[in-house]
Amino acid sequence: KAYLAAVEGGGTTFVVSVACILSKEDDHNTIIDGIENNNNSNNNTLNIGSTKLQLLHTATIPKRDEVTGEIPNDYTPEQIIQDACSFFREHLPPDNNGHYSALGIATFGPAGVDPSSKLQYGRILDGSPKKQWRGVDILSPIREACGLLVGGTLEERVAFDTDVNAPAMAEFRHRCYLQQQQLSNTSSSKPLTSLSYITIGTGVGVGLVLNSQPLHGLLHPEGGHIAIQPLPNDKFTGYSWGAKSPYKGLGTVEGMASSVALTERWIQMEEEGEMVKKLYGKSESGGGGGTSNEEQQSQHLNTVTTTINTNDSNGDNAQTREVLSTLPDTHPIWLHASNAIANLCVSLLLLTSCQKIVLGGGIMKRDILYPMVRSRVWTLLNGYLDSVDELSEEKKLDDVIVGSSWEEVGSGLVGAFALALDAYEKDGVEDGKEEKEKEEEDKGTALLDSDTAGKEKTRAESEQHMFTSGVLAGIGLSFGCMLLMSLLGRGSPRR
Repeated sequence: KAYLAAVEGGGTTFVVSVACILSKEDDHNTIIDGIENNNNSNNNTLNIGSTKLQLLHTATIPKRDEVTGEIPNDYTPEQIIQDACSFFREHLPPDNNGHYSALGIATFGPAGVDPSSKLQYGRILDGSPKKQWRGVDILSPIREACGLLVGGTLEERVAFDTDVNAPAMAEFRHRCYLQQQQLSNTSSSKPLTSLSYITIGTGVGVGLVLNSQPLHGLLHPEGGHIAIQPLPNDKFTGYSWGAKSPYKGLGTVEGMASSVALTERWIQMEEEGEMVKKLYGKSESGGGGGTSNEEQQSQHLNTVTTTINTNDSNGDNAQTREVLSTLPDTHPIWLHASNAIANLCVSLLLLTSCQKIVLGGGIMKRDILYPMVRSRVWTLLNGYLDSVDELSEEKKLDDVIVGSSWEEVGSGLVGAFALALDAYEKDGVEDGKEEKEKEEEDKGTALLDSDTAGKEKTRAESEQHMFTSGVLAGIGLSFGCMLLMSLLGRGSPRR
């Protein structure tokens, strides 16, 4: 079997996984939205287009605290990469000669994704707002742990791209397959040739597939940093990662919709006392269901106090960002998030005319955001693209702006597997070509040798024939002379 190693490098955690490619004989499961489960709940099978992968081992680095459930905030990049390497060494396939068949890494950006750039390829670039990660080489140690060394015979079985471009290609590949097999529930009859993937997490990233090809260009798309139109009377002063971001992070998608920005907006609102007045007082706008308003208020105020005292009102803290999952759907933060995401979707529709926009990432686990984003997109478009059938009615946006095909597994990890799969198949094709060329060369050599041998045989036979003919001619000539002499002797007078 072929064993694939995959890494999703996120802003907060890394997800590492090992899978094997299933043959048709191995497959006895039903495909549902790209993920399928057989009778063993621990035996997940992942579908990417026509290819099926068996997930064997998966881990998140760093792990959540078993007691508090919180993500450790003191893990360094070196520790994360070291743990990832240990994971892959631990799960090396025993029957695969000490290496994996291919490796795919899909990481946050900006990252060096051009293999010809030896100094940058596989690294986080210096422009990253994550200071600890600037210049960190992710690729080299992990590929070594996977037994896919530079200069080795399997050097080409490695792929490195962003955690948005990789899922964009995976989504594109999968949706094209479903459309070809007439398994897609899309209302459009046009062949899919373009797709955008947006991830909204600690940052905001955009991956693009245009004319069926991923877009790289000078670097890779950085659509999360485009400027947007904020909601009226927005008082947010910007997020802490803006110091080294375009527009200094003011009025950008990432500066409004990322978990860092949303957490810092929440802290700002808490400091101003707006959240307590608007949501946790005895008004109709309060309440998120389940827990009482008083308990929610106490929980949030305690977190706010800790945050302000220990973290300098900064959202660059994984534990602090956890508060977003506790906020009710009615919190005004989600209005600002949906507006920023909708602005990005409108820009993509106007600029690239893409057929699908897939939304993913941790923030999009808040299901209420999907209808909010579509509604805001419809408002912002203002009827300008009504002549396009897919955009002629607001309800049709349900088929244009969609969720990930792999919500349970995560599009980032699936994208990493897609990178590994492509590297494996491409290198396999090249190997096949070389073997075929060698076979053809050997066949040609054999034919040439056969032809040469045939010519030699023909020449030898020709020479033998000439020799035999010469001998026979000589014998015939001698016999003729003897006969002539005999006749002449008889006719002469006797003395």
